[in-house]
Amino acid sequence: MGQQSQAAAPKQKGRRRIGALPPWLTLLLSVFVLFMVFVFIFVVVRGCVATQESTQIRKYVTSSDSILSESAALGNDQLQVALSEAGGEPQNVDPEVVNQVANQSELLYERALGNQEVPTEFNEADSYLVSALGIRSTATRDLANALETPDAFQETLATSVESYRLSDGILRNHFYPAVGSALDSVGQTRDQEFMEEPPPFMDYEETGFDVGSQAAVGAQDDPNALHGVEITSVTVAGQQLYSGGEIVLTGDDVPTFSITVTNGGEVPETAVPVEVIINTRAERQAQNSTIERIDANGGTATVDVGGFRPGEVNETAEITVEVGPVQYEEFTDNNTLSGTVTFGV
Repeated sequence: MGQQSQAAAPKQKGRRRIGALPPWLTLLLSVFVLFMVFVFIFVVVRGCVATQESTQIRKYVTSSDSILSESAALGNDQLQVALSEAGGEPQNVDPEVVNQVANQSELLYERALGNQEVPTEFNEADSYLVSALGIRSTATRDLANALETPDAFQETLATSVESYRLSDGILRNHFYPAVGSALDSVGQTRDQEFMEEPPPFMDYEETGFDVGSQAAVGAQDDPNALHGVEITSVTVAGQQLYSGGEIVLTGDDVPTFSITVTNGGEVPETAVPVEVIINTRAERQAQNSTIERIDANGGTATVDVGGFRPGEVNETAEITVEVGPVQYEEFTDNNTLSGTVTFGV
């Protein structure tokens, strides 16, 4: 028998199986993915919290400014008008207006006192706000009650005006600077533009009554009186300099400083020192001046300081403006303003 040749069956190639990732690599990738998820959640949550805190701070600043605007309107637009129209006669003072101002002042005080959303950084500032509004509320209520006995009205009015002036000083010298410091600490300095410097409760010289002169509030050498000066405006070659800001001088610009100072204390201040320092690469330059007198309770004075040698072209130099301190001044955070000046072409 012949042998029948049989073709050998072709061998089937087996499919190559893709091997699974090693367990350690799988674990590492899982951990990495989990880590990235946590990072994402952390960033999102932190951003939300930061936004919420920023919004809360801005809300506090704007609401405080609103309360103070309402308070100033009560004094300047209603109480002062009622007093001035009385012509210096207590019996001619409209008791309905005074009582209305007293009621509204109490509501503003209660509003500030009951605020439960004060950011932690603003606790100190808020205590000044509440104190000032409380003083105004009590003084106005005393004034309203005094209308029932006109003979005692003049004396009560003089006492109330002293209280109003005290509240003005607390707001100017303590509350407003404390808000600025708190905004600096949280990096929201620009939000101070939402709050104007608190105006006086009234123009005390326009009440039509003898409420005592500013000089009678206290003597300059009285340590118990409120003393305090502050920088309210600085311009360099006509440009406004803000805290931490920059001034760029070009062309014929001369580094001459125009400095406005406000006396928020209860007594006039005399011989108030003013110093401006420019630190250029070549030297430290300091120029001094003196303000002869600033009236109390919001009086202002402006002094010009110059004589500086310009720095090198495109050099940026640090500048510091300092006012006072005056004798017995305790709060000095608002006595200094710093920034930079760049000497351009």
